[in-house]
Amino acid sequence: MRIASIALGASVLAACSGPLTLSQAALPQGGNATRAVAGDLLYAGIHHDIEVYAFPSGEYQETFQAKGNVSGMCSDASGNLFVTAAPGKSSPTGTGFIEEYAHGGKAPIATLEVPKHEIPVACSSDPTTGNLAVTEENASNFAPSVAIYAKAAGAPALYTSSALGADPQAGYDAGGDLLATSGGDVAGELLAGKTAFVTITLSRTLGGVAHVQWDGKYFALQSFDALRHNGEKIFERIYRIAISGTKGTVAGRTTFDDWSEKDAGQSWIQGATIVATPLSEIVFWQYPTGGKPTKILHSHDRVKAVTVSVAQ
Repeated sequence: MRIASIALGASVLAACSGPLTLSQAALPQGGNATRAVAGDLLYAGIHHDIEVYAFPSGEYQETFQAKGNVSGMCSDASGNLFVTAAPGKSSPTGTGFIEEYAHGGKAPIATLEVPKHEIPVACSSDPTTGNLAVTEENASNFAPSVAIYAKAAGAPALYTSSALGADPQAGYDAGGDLLATSGGDVAGELLAGKTAFVTITLSRTLGGVAHVQWDGKYFALQSFDALRHNGEKIFERIYRIAISGTKGTVAGRTTFDDWSEKDAGQSWIQGATIVATPLSEIVFWQYPTGGKPTKILHSHDRVKAVTVSVAQ
């Protein structure tokens, strides 16, 4: 999706009155050139390309290619990067896989296979166990499911929930509980150590959920206001959900300037920053403040997903 940019000169930045904007013209020549990569990293998935930036500066580092077409990204507590992807060519034995990269590496250190005929959608790493949850859809009937790989290895255990629909998303909290949803007024929760999802009723009907993540206090659902009328411009929101028993209550909502639901991409929350991928931009906002962007990176194509990998 997007080939991005490095920081402009300090004198130029001092003259800027709006958010920091980094343009494609500022890119170093040769996007696949090898660089020394250190510190926290922001990864952006763009078709088969993965762009790497220093985080939080946004300075461009390098671009490398995944073997498949990126559908989602996540990182684990050790800084490893996971990429859910469809194969580059149609395959009779499968419809996707998950690649694992070490922090700063650009060659996979492991590849996880998805069950036959399943399409991987997105992923989340359990900070308590290292298990990897991958949401999927069946290539024949689009039935949703969640595949959980113990220690991010081997063959997965498969879980289903009546709360899931198209394009399912899931995220772990700090205690290893997994929340999965496609939007509407329901979600499924797989509590740590349990083997079946419990249906959670949400206090508000949401539009299609594009990402689920734990923000340190709440499950943060990237979605939009499902009550808006057709024809109006619809914007992305982050709904902060507090769960008690089988109820999920909206505890807060973050709004953003000009983050349209159309081609919204997926977001990533890292501390007090949220990074999102509307169209061919990678946009930084303060979280949970929202409002105006603090930084904008431009790329050559539409970014599908982002994640921040923390250096160990």
